[in-house]
Amino acid sequence: MMISKETFVKLITMMMNTIDDKREFIEDNDYIPDECKDCIMEECDFLKDLITMITVVTFDRFGVIRDYLYERDENGEYFFGIPKGNKIEVYLLTSAEDLYEYLVEESEGFSLIAKKDTQTN
Repeated sequence: MMISKETFVKLITMMMNTIDDKREFIEDNDYIPDECKDCIMEECDFLKDLITMITVVTFDRFGVIRDYLYERDENGEYFFGIPKGNKIEVYLLTSAEDLYEYLVEESEGFSLIAKKDTQTN
């Protein structure tokens, strides 16, 4: 894994708190029109770049990070399945630590390779 567990958990927790604060604001202010609710959630746009970066360095091929952040239930749990051949592996993530462990397991054997081009024109 190209990111430490401590850093990963801090980043995910910060993003979870931001998203949860926006959701709570929307729920507490039921007079907000639906189109404005979407705009309020779009204020989290700065998170999209961070999510993309973390997705790349963790080799999150199925977009579990984004889904975990936005699709968690009220208990902070995210339940999903990943097709593996003729079966589906089912997961329940209950924390950022669980998410990290899942990604470590799934990224085993993958690595980013940076190579300096030594050819000159």
